[in-house]
Amino acid sequence: MTVRLWVEFKCPICNQELEDDRDLANFLVCKNNSHGLLRFYTGDGCFFTTDHKVAEALLLKGRKVHVSDPKGFVQLE
Repeated sequence: MTVRLWVEFKCPICNQELEDDRDLANFLVCKNNSHGLLRFYTGDGCFFTTDHKVAEALLLKGRKVHVSDPKGFVQLE
């Protein structure tokens, strides 16, 4: 018997479906203009953003989040 599991990931800010990140393996991404680019790492459930207000909103929802420098080695925006 084969069991198939499908998990749908939604953005905790805008509730849109997260899409595969074509640039980074094991990441999902939401590109909604209301909050800017938001990346989700499927390995440990952390979000990555460059916006401090978005990070605060995620923390208030109980999510793990990292604020990244937009000039860092991984361009988020």
